Amino acid sequence: MFRIMNQKSLVTFQRRVISSLSKTADKRYLEFMEKYPDLEQRLNQQQLAAYLGISHEFLSKIRKKLSGK
Repeated sequence: MFRIMNQKSLVTFQRRVISSLSKTADKRYLEFMEKYPDLEQRLNQQQLAAYLGISHEFLSKIRKKLSGK
């Protein structure tokens, strides 16, 4: 049982790393918003930026750019 849980955790981690390396920050932010629509309200900007692997200043620029659409 522990081995299966460990393997699933590793696969999830690998997918996140690959996604982080292959997608733009804009795309990662949009996917986060689709997957966790209510979570953004509960996290501060630094926490969300750290999860996405970007600075909070760059996250502000992404939000500003997307809200202008």
